[in-house]
Amino acid sequence: MFMIQNKLCPKCETTSLVKNGRTSAGKQKYVCNHCGCYGTIGSGRYSEAKKEEILRVYKERASLRGLNRAYGVAITTVLAWLKKKQHH
Repeated sequence: MFMIQNKLCPKCETTSLVKNGRTSAGKQKYVCNHCGCYGTIGSGRYSEAKKEEILRVYKERASLRGLNRAYGVAITTVLAWLKKKQHH
């Protein structure tokens, strides 16, 4: 097994990641030998600044469908961001 040096596990933040297949879209999947966390690594499609901008526009009374048309962000994604923000 070959350890991945430049990647950190998002759960336990160790460098115990090993390549473990690909997604249907071709993105590399990893598994952590330390905690067993499994999945892809990356911040996702939207930066934190873009997320904040989209949520700010939503709070200014824009509809979810309007955000979908203007920014191309899925309605379920915005709802997940709102739910996550409520818990913090």
